[in-house]
Order: sequence, then C-alpha cells, then structure tokens
Amino acid sequence: MTGAPTVVFLAADGTGGPRSASVAATVTAVLVLGWRLRARRHVPHAVLGALLATACAAVALWTGQARGFFLLPMAFPAAATAACLLSLAADRPLAGLVANRVVGGPPEWRSHRVLHRFYAVSTVGIALVSSASLAAQVALYRWSDVAWLGLLHVFMGPLWAAVTALSLLLARRTVTGERDAAGAGGLTR
Repeated sequence: MTGAPTVVFLAADGTGGPRSASVAATVTAVLVLGWRLRARRHVPHAVLGALLATACAAVALWTGQARGFFLLPMAFPAAATAACLLSLAADRPLAGLVANRVVGGPPEWRSHRVLHRFYAVSTVGIALVSSASLAAQVALYRWSDVAWLGLLHVFMGPLWAAVTALSLLLARRTVTGERDAAGAGGLTR
C-alpha cells in the first residue's frame, strides 16, 4: 500500500504528464490514508505516507517535471548515510543506539568490545546501503529515468524492512551469545 501513490504517479505520468500524475498520486495517498484510518492499521505511517506523497506531488508540480516527484525521497538515504557516519565518528554507532534497546541489550553496550564492534559493523553496512541507494537515485534522476526511479522508490521500502529485520535478528543473536558466553556474571567486556 505504501507504494501505491508512486505506482499511480508513474501510470498517470505516462498518460497525462506530471500535472495529472501529481493529482492522481495525491488522491491515491488520501484514499490509502482513509482506508488505513478506517481499518485502524498503521495510522502514523499512513499519515506520514500521505504527507510525503502530497509533498512529492507538490514538488513535481513546482518543477514541472515528473522526476521532481522523487527529489524529497532522495533526502532519506542522504540523511541516513550522514547520521551513520557522524555516529561512527562520535564512537556511538547508530545501530547500537537504536537496536540495542529494542533487543534488550545492556545499557553499557559501548563498553562491551563484541557488542560495540557488532554495532559499528552494522552501522557501516547501513551507511553503505544508504549511500548506494542515494547514488542510484541521483544517477536515475540526472538521466530523467522516471520509471526506474519509481521502481527503486517502491522497492526501497521492502529492502529497508529486510535490512532492519536482519539487523535486529543479528543484534539479538549477538546479545544472547554474549550473555551465554559470560554465564551468570554478565556480558564480557
């Protein structure tokens, strides 16, 4: 459902240009929001999705180009890459700041060599995926390849869900492995 406004935008752009595509994407975003509100499913995500799709449509209208629809979403991998790199430079890997709490890791994870290294490597991996996504989007934007931009945009949601799930699974496994290795005395340092 989250990719519906993008798919509708692409289809409408092919037949009526960026103006009709922007209107169609906005209407689709509002319909998806209404459906999710009625079903009480993922309401915060639905609101954010509708706002983002509407903002993307507004940018496409403002630029007068269909590729403008994808300008705002390019900010997300740019911000993720920057956040990961800054967190590594501060010796506070972003993956640890987020995932450790979710998986029930120790509050002092930074002082545990294995956990700190795992979270640093995870943060580097997230930064690489983010920067690769950004590079692909920038290249497709410069080539004005709206169809491939749309396809990439639609598939990035499931890709990020998979990266997040894998990161959390591996983090939980690492925390559990450290607890098991240390026995009742706590995690090794």
